[in-house]
Amino acid sequence: MCQSKSDQPVYVESVLEQKLKLLFTASIFSIAINASLGLILIIVQLPVTSLSTSLSWYGVLVIVLISRCILLVCWHRDHNKAELNQTRWLQYFRFSVLMSGTIWGIGGVILMPHDNIAYQAFLSFTIGGIASGGMASLSVDRRSVVAFVLPTMVPHILILFLQGEPITYGMSAMLVLFVLFVFLAAKKSGETFLENAKLRIKALESESRLRMMLDFSPTAASIIDIDTQEVVFANKSYASLIEKKHQEAIGVTLRRYYANKVEYDDTVKLIEHGQHVNNQLVELYFPDSQQSTKWVIASYLQIEYHSKQMILAWFFDITDRKVMEEHAQHLAHHDALTGLPNRILFRERLHLAMTMAERDKYALALMFIDLDEFKPINDTYGHDVGDAVLIQCAERIRACLRKPDSVARLGGDEFVVLLHKVTDEQAALQVGEKVLDSLQSPMTFEDLTVSVGASIGVALYPVHSTEEDGLLNCADFAMYDAKRSGRNRVRLFQNEYN
Repeated sequence: MCQSKSDQPVYVESVLEQKLKLLFTASIFSIAINASLGLILIIVQLPVTSLSTSLSWYGVLVIVLISRCILLVCWHRDHNKAELNQTRWLQYFRFSVLMSGTIWGIGGVILMPHDNIAYQAFLSFTIGGIASGGMASLSVDRRSVVAFVLPTMVPHILILFLQGEPITYGMSAMLVLFVLFVFLAAKKSGETFLENAKLRIKALESESRLRMMLDFSPTAASIIDIDTQEVVFANKSYASLIEKKHQEAIGVTLRRYYANKVEYDDTVKLIEHGQHVNNQLVELYFPDSQQSTKWVIASYLQIEYHSKQMILAWFFDITDRKVMEEHAQHLAHHDALTGLPNRILFRERLHLAMTMAERDKYALALMFIDLDEFKPINDTYGHDVGDAVLIQCAERIRACLRKPDSVARLGGDEFVVLLHKVTDEQAALQVGEKVLDSLQSPMTFEDLTVSVGASIGVALYPVHSTEEDGLLNCADFAMYDAKRSGRNRVRLFQNEYN
């Protein structure tokens, strides 16, 4: 299985574990805010409260906050995921916020000025803000909200009510309503968290099942980030397909292996528009591999993975089958001995060449070559030597031609050559003489040296014929004229042959 660091097998957290993670993570910011607001409060309240009282209260608050920090560190170091252990940590956390709320509740009493409404309002504002912030950071656990908000707010509400002034009655009533609102909001937030946590667990379990299914699948499969186009998950079969180690398969784009990059880009566009791509024949290119080309049947499907849209891709490697098909196709159109095109492929090339020559108004030349003195060599020295002679002749003919020209073996000791864009008959005859000279050179096979010759007939398109069969017949007639004239020579077709 190949996975990125962010895609390692996911441990599906319980609702309790998710709750603890959110509570302890939020407590880092909460502790800092508590310390800062406490310091601001005692500084602002100094004109109306004694310094010793303020510092004593703040000192106790700092001790409680340090205790919460220690609790946070201990929780981070504990890797026991057992439910009983997680329940114990939740109880510790609730007790810690209860202590924080109690200290703030005490502060709301001992820092309360009895004869200055402005400072009373500031203290009420601070206590209410602390309670509101506590609700926001603790909302995933309603009991933690109660453990913090009640001891924070109730003492201050009572001390306001006991002031006996109309304005303090109003302030205490407003704070009571505020507490009720906090509890209702906390209840709603808790329900939302519970629903989201269950959905997340369900999604993670689905992803785990998907990964497990892909891991054990013999089919190459990967999951691709639709934005970066990088592979974020791959099974062993995919890593084997692209000839990479497990970890090296992650973070690499599939596009780099596509021989046709435009085809890949078009495929991605289809997927982004919600379409499924099935059974696409794809050529993959690996320049650094011994097998530089592979053929696969690829299918793509857009899925949701890690809470975002990604592409699930799977591939069937058909390289061996494709190679066999191409080999069979090659054998059907090429001579098995010399590797030259056979009669079928040559006729296709001749038809195409004549069509282009007619369109672009240029001439072609067709040479019919029949080896001389080949049969005695084959009968005397055997088929192995005869085959070696034919292979050598094919190579020599091919070496005399330009890249656009082509040569084919029609069978036995007969070859045919097609010359493109011939300027005149002399140019065609010069190529024929060049081929003849090359074929007449002695051939050595180990300790045996043999020589052959050739009778070559030349016909021109469109001078001698504008039809395929007609042009072949003209070259054939010219070749037989060369044989009748003593062999080992080149003859141009003459109209009087008809």
